[in-house]
Amino acid sequence: MTSIMRSLRPNLDRDVAARIGLAVLVIVVAMIVIPGFATANNTYSVLQVVAPIGIAALGVGITMLAGEFDLSIGSTAVLGGVISVLLAGSGPVVCIGVPVLIGAVLGSAQGYVISRLGVSSLVITIGTLILFRGIAYILAGDTSVSLTNFDIGLALIRRFWIFSPLSLVFIALILIAWAFLRYSKYGHEIYAIGGGRREARAAGIAPVRPLVIVFGISGSMGALAGSLVSLSIGGATPTGFTEFLLSSIAAAVIGGIALSGGKGSAWGILLGALALGVISNGVSVIGAPVFVSQFLTGALLLAALAAEMLSFRSAHRARARQES
Repeated sequence: MTSIMRSLRPNLDRDVAARIGLAVLVIVVAMIVIPGFATANNTYSVLQVVAPIGIAALGVGITMLAGEFDLSIGSTAVLGGVISVLLAGSGPVVCIGVPVLIGAVLGSAQGYVISRLGVSSLVITIGTLILFRGIAYILAGDTSVSLTNFDIGLALIRRFWIFSPLSLVFIALILIAWAFLRYSKYGHEIYAIGGGRREARAAGIAPVRPLVIVFGISGSMGALAGSLVSLSIGGATPTGFTEFLLSSIAAAVIGGIALSGGKGSAWGILLGALALGVISNGVSVIGAPVFVSQFLTGALLLAALAAEMLSFRSAHRARARQES
């Protein structure tokens, strides 16, 4: 088994490199082709778009590393946003910390149920997608909620060269996630169960703890993204964040997270989110219709999926040669 995995590793790494290369290519081409794209002002704007998508993608991507999906990320963001606006009068620590804590608890509960019942995360998180948005409707009174004091929102978008507190939070989270996944025992367990649930069990790794951790992280990241965006724009609505799920999955896949699990990194998610932000901003800068951004994003996602499929076929052929 060990010799087979060693023989397959180059094929798997080639897949990740190809997808990350696509993301880097998009960024470089935009910098060269679009006039004024690489200016400090525009880079700040790109990072403002990238940060919330990237935070959500970090949550979804970590569940994908474990071989699962969190389809409730958009609804968790809505719930977090509504709660943060309602608690804004209590100060930044409370109005951001409480939604994040609630998101972590709800996400961990999902992970526990999924691991204990042995059911698909798609089934559970489709249900919680509806449930969490329903709770947001109830808390908001079936309407939008707005800030009465905009000091917190203004602080979040305050500019420090090309950065803001929002984008700096995202970069810090990428660093923390990278260190956690690379150096901690729990991070290694996440990769193990994503790479092969049966093999992980044989090695003594039960899926309960890793799944509770990854869904707890996803819930907290969804709530955090929703809170920061809602506070930044001055309000929240129960109908918001409908694009978060597709955007976050796209950023994770483009950044090299395998749909089959067990492969990818936090840095890849950063690049995937940057690629999506660059496309969105670049289309806006040149004055093209919105559908152009959707078309380019879809094309990039399909290219990333094609790279993973080709890698999988190559790995399958290599394994067949080893077994023969």
